Amino acid sequence: MEINDSKFGNCKTAYSFDELLMLPGYAQMSPKDIDSSAVLNGITLKSPFLSAAMDTVTGPEMAIALGLSGGLGVIHRNCSTEEALAMLREVKNFKIPEGNSNATKDASGRLAVGIAISSEVERAIEVAKEADILFTDVASFHNQKIFDAVKKTIDATGKQIVIGNLGTEEGVMHAVKEIGAENISGIKVGMGSGSICTTTDVTGVGSPVPFAVAEAVSALKKLNLSIPIIADGGIRKPRDIAISFGLGASFVMLGNIFARCDESPGEKVEKNGKYYKVYWGMGSKEARSKRAALDRYQDSGKGKNIEEGIKIHVESEGPVSDKVEKMTYQLKTTMGYIGARKISEIRAKANFAVIKPKGEKIGVE
Repeated sequence: MEINDSKFGNCKTAYSFDELLMLPGYAQMSPKDIDSSAVLNGITLKSPFLSAAMDTVTGPEMAIALGLSGGLGVIHRNCSTEEALAMLREVKNFKIPEGNSNATKDASGRLAVGIAISSEVERAIEVAKEADILFTDVASFHNQKIFDAVKKTIDATGKQIVIGNLGTEEGVMHAVKEIGAENISGIKVGMGSGSICTTTDVTGVGSPVPFAVAEAVSALKKLNLSIPIIADGGIRKPRDIAISFGLGASFVMLGNIFARCDESPGEKVEKNGKYYKVYWGMGSKEARSKRAALDRYQDSGKGKNIEEGIKIHVESEGPVSDKVEKMTYQLKTTMGYIGARKISEIRAKANFAVIKPKGEKIGVE
């Protein structure tokens, strides 16, 4: 059989985290001079970490703990509107301890919180009354029905929205033109690379976060726009966080890492003397059984009926505050090695090398 190679002639290289390495650069500062803060929708985060909008990652306890530590919790949507509103109010009504200078606050000094929305406009209107930042939570945002729903939500709420997920330059450019840059507070990128996501295995479709971030940077450069990029999916190690920023992200959204923390909603279980937290993908049968977020994977409950996620157990690793403190220090160390004083400088300072596959011989014998 003859193979038409026209599709292969323009193939791009979609690098994964493990294939990339940042090179050291010239530094003229000490760690105390490094600023790891970043601004999203007018809200300053001392640490640029967002929790994934997943029902085994972010409930009110996680959102409160992460907000107090300088990050931002994004409440999941796999629940009723009333339950979502109750979680948001619990966060917004939490009294921030005096002397906490790291807390992520809204304009009135209350703890800031985000929430996931979808194409359900009426629900989005209700939760927008309590949440500081709205995040679209769909596997692939590059969809006309999603565009239309988001535009209706913006018109009804008057709020900017973090759009996503997107994975290609074309998708980012199309989405920004459709929604309008003035209506977008951030762009969430990455598809199919999460540790509990099986979308790529099931469908053959995906966009690894390093590739997706680079594609979004290219799109925004062509549009001459500056919109925060959020790297979302498959981030498991400190180096993955650093590489995401080096490629152009302004924030990282973390699922696996925060699912391990005491404050995640996942059930805690003991196995052989060790403690683990339950963690599942939003396309898993466990998440889908709640029936509230089926549309995340283009399923109304009557359409496609395939699982795009799995359930696993991840080792419990203590409180969120310790995790954020450590990750912030690790990120600042990276910034010191490449000579970046603040988040916005990392991409300009970062230079990359591609790691050769193990066992590959270089040169001649």
